[in-house]
Amino acid sequence: MSTTTKPVTIEDYEALGAGAPFELIRGELYEVAATKYRHVVVAGRFARSLGRYSDSTLPGEVLVGEAGLALEEDPDSLIIPDVAFVREERLLPKDQQGDWVREPPHVVVEVRSPSNTQQEIKRKLAVYLAAGVPLVWIADTRDETITAYTLDGRVRVYVVGEDLDGGNVLPGFRVPVADIFK
Repeated sequence: MSTTTKPVTIEDYEALGAGAPFELIRGELYEVAATKYRHVVVAGRFARSLGRYSDSTLPGEVLVGEAGLALEEDPDSLIIPDVAFVREERLLPKDQQGDWVREPPHVVVEVRSPSNTQQEIKRKLAVYLAAGVPLVWIADTRDETITAYTLDGRVRVYVVGEDLDGGNVLPGFRVPVADIFK
């Protein structure tokens, strides 16, 4: 549910102070519920899998926690995904990094908890794909599936018993879906 009717900017969002329980999507603030234990565990498993992949195969940075993605302007969007991965070639030097990630990461992970509505997920997915994120994984903790969305419009659902793969975005990345949800 939107908490405001006037367009909100990233500067307005920042004025709310650190820890404000909102995301900014296309000029509107949306309240974000505190994450529950299962949600955090699943996000952590994605982060560890991506970190191992980055260390062994394709260098980059795994973004977790409060790493905000400022992916749209006028109206502004600032979304805080559960996990994101940016390949090394897209990383800015330290002296050029700002408060927010302004370039689309290569992969975004959203963990859907029972408290998340389908509309919330669709709203974030639309921003990610419009901004050029090549691979978005939506992990559903209820049915233990991972749905992969790509820029070319492909959608694939991975279930327990299959391996999630990174396609051409993360060549060679594979992790059993069961390992994410165990």
